[in-house]
Amino acid sequence: MYSLINPEVIFHFFDEDPQMVNEMVGIIISTNLQELRGLRGVFESGNFYQVKKKCHKSKPSMSYLGAIKVRSTLERIEENVEVSFEKYYPNLIEELDLLEKELGEFLDHINSTGKVSSQLN
Repeated sequence: MYSLINPEVIFHFFDEDPQMVNEMVGIIISTNLQELRGLRGVFESGNFYQVKKKCHKSKPSMSYLGAIKVRSTLERIEENVEVSFEKYYPNLIEELDLLEKELGEFLDHINSTGKVSSQLN
């Protein structure tokens, strides 16, 4: 059902508490994902250190979601921002679009059923 997120990992980190899952996933969407979408401007300003810092800061959140592929893309950008940004940032944006879609579907399911189920994979 999901290609990027892993509900069991999310449950592991945020318990099987629908309210906690909603809050934490909502925070990740509104902060980390939005910050990553703004990396183009930071890169174009020449502030490569900030790009690296923002990628590094977002990696744990991707782990909490089980989004290992996104975390891997962040690591590739972080390794050598000046060289790897242009190569991997378009992939990151595609992954963020899909990640946000999957998280929305995941939260819709939790909110419509009122419970967290480990059978959402």
